[in-house]
Amino acid sequence: MRPRLTGAALLLAAPTIALAHAFGEPVQLPMPYGLYILGSVAALVLSFLLLALGGKIAHSLNGHRQLAFPTWPARWIHSARAAGSLFWLSALMFCIITGLLGSNDSHRNINMTLFWIVFALGGAYASMVIGDWYKHQHPWRFLLPIRWNGIRKYPRWLGHWPALLQLASLVAIELFFHSTPRKLALLLISFGALNLAGMWLWGTRRWLQRGEPFAVLFRMFAACAPLRRAQNTDGKYHWRVTLPFAELRRLRLWHPAQCMFVLFLLSSTAYDGLRETAVYFNIFWQDPFGILTAAFGDHPLKIYPQVRPWFVAWEIVLLIVSPLLYLLLFVLFLALGRILTGNKQSMALLLRRYLPSLVPIAVVYHLTHYYTLLFSQGLKIRGLVSDPFGWGWNLFGTAITGRLPWLPDMAGIWTSQVVLILAGHVAAVWLAHQQALQLERSTGRAALSQLPMLLLMVVFTSVGLWILAQPLQG
Repeated sequence: MRPRLTGAALLLAAPTIALAHAFGEPVQLPMPYGLYILGSVAALVLSFLLLALGGKIAHSLNGHRQLAFPTWPARWIHSARAAGSLFWLSALMFCIITGLLGSNDSHRNINMTLFWIVFALGGAYASMVIGDWYKHQHPWRFLLPIRWNGIRKYPRWLGHWPALLQLASLVAIELFFHSTPRKLALLLISFGALNLAGMWLWGTRRWLQRGEPFAVLFRMFAACAPLRRAQNTDGKYHWRVTLPFAELRRLRLWHPAQCMFVLFLLSSTAYDGLRETAVYFNIFWQDPFGILTAAFGDHPLKIYPQVRPWFVAWEIVLLIVSPLLYLLLFVLFLALGRILTGNKQSMALLLRRYLPSLVPIAVVYHLTHYYTLLFSQGLKIRGLVSDPFGWGWNLFGTAITGRLPWLPDMAGIWTSQVVLILAGHVAAVWLAHQQALQLERSTGRAALSQLPMLLLMVVFTSVGLWILAQPLQG
């Protein structure tokens, strides 16, 4: 199987680097994967029933506790943040230098692994554990004053569109266009210039809130973290622990671009998995309806070079419309819930309140599709630091030997994916139920309004596991 192209924010890995969640060979699972799907759906329905019957008891899960870890003085925290920012600025510049001057082989140049795997993937998953580290350790703090307010007031209508458009562009580039270290270096130069211009124009704080894609992305992952940093009245910092995903109850999506950002993260990851299925391949290249054969005068597989550009255009269109399809489906099931309860609240309000419940699904989809890259490709960073330019160096005696440092047990990976997918959907059901308890006048009406949402989660669970299972089936 050709190497996987991974994207989503960036989420993503470079196409010439790794197989991501594609396994290459059929895997013998302990039982048919259909039984995994049925079991997951049953667990999802059971969790809904427990929430519905438990009423407001679920509110007891909303508390948090402070961990008995030592507290640290604020000056230590500030120094660590400055060191982290300096490290990531140096890493960004190093990726540009190695990309421009080093080998153009993605397997030998360090910049592809350092940026896409260590920074993009590792940074997202670190946020999911310890919170929004990027807020204070972003690489821009040494290029512009931390409290720079910009020369213009940020327009409200612009919202999060800059972050969403940058995210979509990065995903499209990684999915559909052959990436190389040199192209990545040029991309990083453009990315840096664009975001520095945005911060200079509208202010560092505002741009990091709404315009810088990694800041917005990592903040979304951080909302799922069980650990939170808090500052005492004496200025010292400590940690407190909460349920994973619990902070999403406080997330309010005030701008349409925020909604689309959540939907795009979900749809782009699912779309990336769908591209590996035979169904996706056959719809276009087998031309079951004869549309392409009639248009080009021959079967598309026989004139591949001629049809290939049209296929890329078709893929880009599908990626762009994918969040709109999810939005349409979500609105439909929200409307069904409103009809069941006779709720008169606007669809705009319901969307803002219920869309955060999709964040756990988007996050676990991303995690299940790409986390193996941290072990398969990410561990190669140890060898790449010995020869970062791909010039044949062996500075630390750990140069790449050509072998993967870690070969996963595919059946074990599949089991972990099932658990993660189920956990994300159960969290989504819980979050939606929390919102319903606030919006409806009784626990019975809250449960009734969530019946269509339960059906939607069943669909998402089944389709998500089906997509993940296709590479296992060969």
